[in-house]
Amino acid sequence: MKTENRLFRSTGLVSLGTLSSRLLGLVREMMMAWVFGVGLVGSAFVVAFTIPNLFRRLFGEGALSAAFIPSYIRIKKDQGPEAGWQLTRNVLSLLIIVLGSITLAGMALCTVALQWEGLPEKLSAVLVSLRILLPYMIWICLAAIAMGVLNAHRKYMVPAFAPCILNLLWIVALAGMQFVPGLYEETKIIWICWAILLAGLLQFWVQLPSLRKLGYQPGKKVEPFDPEVKAVLRLMGPAALGAAIVQINVVIDRVLALWVADYGPLALSYSERLIYLPLGLFATALGTILLPEFSHLVQAKDRVKLGKMLEQSMRGLMFVMIPAAAGLAFLAIPIVRLVYERGMFDAESTLLTSRALVCYAPGLIVFSAAKIFVPLFYAHGDTRTPVKIGALTVLANLLLNLLFITLLPTGWKHAGLALGTVLSGLLQVCILAFLARKKFAEVHWTAILISWLRQALCCVPMISAAWALLNATNHWSQWISVPLAITAAAGIYGLCAWLLRCPELKELRKQ
Repeated sequence: MKTENRLFRSTGLVSLGTLSSRLLGLVREMMMAWVFGVGLVGSAFVVAFTIPNLFRRLFGEGALSAAFIPSYIRIKKDQGPEAGWQLTRNVLSLLIIVLGSITLAGMALCTVALQWEGLPEKLSAVLVSLRILLPYMIWICLAAIAMGVLNAHRKYMVPAFAPCILNLLWIVALAGMQFVPGLYEETKIIWICWAILLAGLLQFWVQLPSLRKLGYQPGKKVEPFDPEVKAVLRLMGPAALGAAIVQINVVIDRVLALWVADYGPLALSYSERLIYLPLGLFATALGTILLPEFSHLVQAKDRVKLGKMLEQSMRGLMFVMIPAAAGLAFLAIPIVRLVYERGMFDAESTLLTSRALVCYAPGLIVFSAAKIFVPLFYAHGDTRTPVKIGALTVLANLLLNLLFITLLPTGWKHAGLALGTVLSGLLQVCILAFLARKKFAEVHWTAILISWLRQALCCVPMISAAWALLNATNHWSQWISVPLAITAAAGIYGLCAWLLRCPELKELRKQ
């Protein structure tokens, strides 16, 4: 029980940092909607920003981190702390070499392409932003590795709050441009790109003091091709392939959205931000904790605690995600209107974004479950299985996206991309859950499914109460009626959970 209590206490700390970042991110997206609406310039920026995020997922918090953290914990335990720090220095130096080379080549290609007079307008808008944003991937990947090391030492506060820097600087840039009259949209986007680049640098540097307190010394000799680094890369290989496949698919989704309509990428981005708020508050925070915690239990060969941690995580996670998904789906239009509808973001933008949100909402359940099962495989050193499953689900996602784009009417095609992502993610989670139970830990799925059924039943009166309150207060200001309806819905859900004796309510209250 001590391990479980520590798990949720640590999750609570990471949740607080993640919540701060997500709330700032929501403010940032509100300001982006106000300044750019759902126009081409903003959509092209969203596509461009996806590229450095691809490498962040691949070399930072994704494949490399998944291979590095278990290896770092093992080496520190077997060979001592200094061996662990040497591995850290070597991996960071290798990242600088590889990502620096990719960045220089990418910036050169963007510069050459922008000289072509016949370059399509949409592609030109993407490349202008991309040329500035490419160096961001170096710093954010270094920051992700630093975050992984601190998490391995169970130091969660600084890594949890470091991502706030990005949103803070982004907000400052958006606010600052309001004091400079006559700026074109293209110039405003350039401001945003430079703010992002500075934020990536700061996210790495703010973590260095914490690393040094633990014993990290950056000035020592590095060996980027040390045998231990090669071992990490061998583990990373399959995971990198899987992450690359998934993230390339994200890029394809964004390109397809831009091809479907100028508003496509931004409408998806605004709806995703509303999904990321509850997802980051608990699921992302829990996933951050689970990789090192699973790794420690795997090293201790404690399958019983591993199974209990997995089961408790699944029940506790869905206690939050099931009502959140239901609320976002059924209250999509009033929520989008409250959050975004002002400035350049009009009623038509609200309709387009809410359609994407309805399709994304069930993904809260799917995406959060994946954040539990994938770290379980990585903690066992099994980076190949998620790759194989990822390749299958990416293919399914692409086929579903093309199908929905073909079948759905104009105005819904971009929402079809969101639905395809959710359905393919569901396939991935189902396969991972089946294999995890078979290979790693015995999980009592009957108890989990009963728990989920209770939670779903609690959502019925919750949504009914929210709709009734919205209808009764439709003549009030939306700044009062919508938060009031959401607050009442949360209260009704908690009351129903107490009446149905949901054990997760008691477990979470104890943390």
